[in-house]
Amino acid sequence: MIQQLSFVDVLAGVIDLLEKNIDDIPVFDHFEKNQNRPFIHAEIVGLDPVPSKTMWKDKFQIYIHGWADGKQSSQPIFDVVDKIRSAMTEEVQLPEGYDLLLQKPEGAQRILDDEDKTKHAVMGYSLTITYGFKYKI
Repeated sequence: MIQQLSFVDVLAGVIDLLEKNIDDIPVFDHFEKNQNRPFIHAEIVGLDPVPSKTMWKDKFQIYIHGWADGKQSSQPIFDVVDKIRSAMTEEVQLPEGYDLLLQKPEGAQRILDDEDKTKHAVMGYSLTITYGFKYKI
């Protein structure tokens, strides 16, 4: 049976990859307002079907947020961004039966200054995943 991959499985794969490669910064899919900095938060912001004559494919759009103290300088947030970029050079692991065709960085979407002098970076990634071949009968 051909079944589309769940958002939960994709997000879990991204978070597992970040946790495996970044051991000094916690990674969350949800966080409290008073969370200690630095930390990383990952979310899926979009899912689009990818046209193909031969395969079932979806493109998942992911934002990975990094937060760091920005009172003294921007260096802490740049360090978080570098760790995210380095971690995401490895392939996200998916459940059996699904293949990652393309894992592409979309760049830093923005770096924001919050009111409490926290720096907040948003990094975009897209994952194109296949989950079966199309057959004509």
